[in-house]
Amino acid sequence: MKGINVIKKSCMRLCTLLCVLFAALLPAAFPVLAAETSQSSQAAPDLGITSPGAILMEAQTGTILYEQGSHTKLRPASVTKIMTILLAYEAVRDGRAHMDDMVTVSKNAAGYGGSTILLEEGEQISLENLIKGMCIASGNDAAIATAEYIGGSQEGFVELMNQRAAELGMHDTHFVNPCGLDADGHETSAHDIALMSRELITQFPEVTEYTTTWHAMMPHEWRSGHGETDMANTNKMIQSYEGMTGLKTGFTRLAKYSLSATATRGDLTLIAVIMGAETKDIRTAEITSLLNYGFATYGFLHMETDQEKVGDVPVYGATAESVPALISGDVNVLTTKETALTPDALTREITYAQDLSLPIQTGDTIGEIAFYAAGSQPEDAAAATEVARLPLIAGADASKASFGTTLLRLVNRLLR
Repeated sequence: MKGINVIKKSCMRLCTLLCVLFAALLPAAFPVLAAETSQSSQAAPDLGITSPGAILMEAQTGTILYEQGSHTKLRPASVTKIMTILLAYEAVRDGRAHMDDMVTVSKNAAGYGGSTILLEEGEQISLENLIKGMCIASGNDAAIATAEYIGGSQEGFVELMNQRAAELGMHDTHFVNPCGLDADGHETSAHDIALMSRELITQFPEVTEYTTTWHAMMPHEWRSGHGETDMANTNKMIQSYEGMTGLKTGFTRLAKYSLSATATRGDLTLIAVIMGAETKDIRTAEITSLLNYGFATYGFLHMETDQEKVGDVPVYGATAESVPALISGDVNVLTTKETALTPDALTREITYAQDLSLPIQTGDTIGEIAFYAAGSQPEDAAAATEVARLPLIAGADASKASFGTTLLRLVNRLLR
């Protein structure tokens, strides 16, 4: 009996020792490497902008490169149609509509004035042609016909517009109609136009096939028979500015001249918005000034890091002692050309998750990696700015080990 008690006490001491050892080793399994993130700012240049609302945004990251009166609430005129086009594309993506759906034009849609594609009451036209009519000729009738088809009614569609605006963070915006004709309370800002423009071109880049079309023939089935109308693009800058891909013009007597312009050179896509310009020439000049500044000043540092292994993460209690940690995604850093940032100038800091639970499957997130760039000036050399952050994923599976396997592994580690 005495021998049994001695064995029990020895086992208890061993278990206590192993528990202490396990507790000591556990933090080392998931080290946390943290650093404060700072943001660098660049003094806004004088671009000679006189319009009440202006913004320049980089499309991939959503970084604002320049703004002046960007949150001033103004009448958007036909720039409104960006949201109408976006909702049409989303309806097709979600299976609620199809590009080849034939839409019957209502009396309400056919009766809209301003810029039109000459739709007639009772005419049938494909949803795709309605989208083309908005993108190229800024057809108000096309916008109303689209709204009635997607939303069930013009009023129902306007509710969808305001709901989507809220989801995109367009806090300066309230829509009253789908086409942009002047109406009390129909307003937005340059900032919000940039947000919905970015959503449209990043989620549905195929829209640029229409927004860059200079002329197109629109087929009609009028009561008098088959016919065609020649649509000319309202954005004349697609022929005059290198890399211009769209997006939407706007003009009414009260709103004056507005434009959400998108342009791409190399791997840099910019969104420039001008609202309320006094003349069309001023609008063109100020959009040109914004885009020229963006392309002259900014560029991208691209690093192919997807699936790069950065280490092995210990996983205690698992069949495998560790799983490889892989970077998920590539690093794309928006940088100024003056900075001339290079991959060698970036430092890395890794944070492994501390609350991992078994089993772990390949592809599960197990941490993250942050990339930092030192200050560009000698006196800022000690400072670091976070320029990218990507998840780390497991490169292999790890299932729960038996108690015996775990105990044996801890004993071997103690002996070593």
